[in-house]
Amino acid sequence: MNNLQIGKMYLVKEFFWFVFPTKELAGDVRETRGRASTCADARWWAAHNAKWLSQEFKCNVGVVEPNTCVVLLEQDKVYFKVLDSNGNIGWIYCCDDFSCYFEFVKE
Repeated sequence: MNNLQIGKMYLVKEFFWFVFPTKELAGDVRETRGRASTCADARWWAAHNAKWLSQEFKCNVGVVEPNTCVVLLEQDKVYFKVLDSNGNIGWIYCCDDFSCYFEFVKE
């Protein structure tokens, strides 16, 4: 993981990412990111699966999509607590290098 900065903004470069209310749930759910495309089908797929996950786990699962920003609030190894552009706070799971999918936004 490259020099991540807590409290700073990051642009989602690739994939739709599910945002879970707890890091434990983010780790339990295998499908933590969705299709890379920003087309309407991919957006529908992400929203549909977030709704299904929310019902399945009786919680609110959000989605952040490509070309939107998140603020990194906390990191615990492969778990990242973020604030999305809609004001939602939750955890994403990213077992790869965070900087492959999220780009630091210079102020």
